[in-house]
Amino acid sequence: MGKLESYVHSYDAFSSEVLEAIRPVYNDLSAEALLQRCVGGFNQNNNESYNQLIWKITPKTVPSGSTIVNIAAKIAASVFNEGSSIHLTMLYSIGSKLGHNAHEYCRQMDENRITIAEHRAQLATREARILRRQQKSENLDILEDMEDLFYGPGIDDTV
Repeated sequence: MGKLESYVHSYDAFSSEVLEAIRPVYNDLSAEALLQRCVGGFNQNNNESYNQLIWKITPKTVPSGSTIVNIAAKIAASVFNEGSSIHLTMLYSIGSKLGHNAHEYCRQMDENRITIAEHRAQLATREARILRRQQKSENLDILEDMEDLFYGPGIDDTV
């Protein structure tokens, strides 16, 4: 057996072939433009949103075969890319008659989805986090000032 004192560590973590293969990926992921987009907090994983749509259509609590899950995945991809109006296109393609209310409903669903997404993005911005931190600090300052009113020499709280 070798002895600890005689062990010499090789600092070549990757072979030169592996290193050359992964270097372009590493350089792309560390590009300044990509990192700047992540600074503002707009780095939500779109796959999570897509998966949420699939399981909303066919919940995991309801037994479904692979065919149903595949159909749900295709519908989810369509809704994810096109919005709720894709439902109208699908219904129209199978011969359904669609009225004004169906179009209005899909328009409102898409409008609500965009409004919620913009609101969540705004809450995630660096400026919003700083503002919330400042408001919290101001609230603590107000509480400390109020505490000073009720605590001090000559104040009798037995009344």
